[in-house]
Amino acid sequence: MALIVCLLAMTVPAQAPDDRQKKSEERPRRPIVIYHLEFTLDETLDGKPSGARNFKMLMQEGETNRVRIGSKVLISAPESEPKFADLGLKFDCKLNERDGYISIDGKLELNDLVSPATSPPTIRSFQAEIETAAPLDKATTIGVYDDAGAKRRYELRMTVTKVK
Repeated sequence: MALIVCLLAMTVPAQAPDDRQKKSEERPRRPIVIYHLEFTLDETLDGKPSGARNFKMLMQEGETNRVRIGSKVLISAPESEPKFADLGLKFDCKLNERDGYISIDGKLELNDLVSPATSPPTIRSFQAEIETAAPLDKATTIGVYDDAGAKRRYELRMTVTKVK
């Protein structure tokens, strides 16, 4: 019996790699969908606007974008072992469209110097991990964060529009 199975297996022609490639090319390709994302982080100090930061990017549905902008700054005293801090922006974001909404999974981190003259300098940090959904073409507040110790408030908004 085993001999018959082996003989049958040897008589069935193997599918060539070219045949597999042709079959994968015959499947309909999913169209590329591109979105324009705009994030705004408004900052207020004691109820007064103290600045806004804007982040804009084009994204393809289902893909992850990563942005890193910044500098390494020496934060240790001159007589001690050198220590550095990363200042600037780190932003990771993944986007999907589902049920008429844009689903966002992201992480935003901002670090900047508050008082560079002090030793060591004071560094302000803002971090947010985001898992949310928002409608297309509408500015949507996705988070409001209070830093009670510094009397600061941050408001994070996003607007997503479909490009293609």
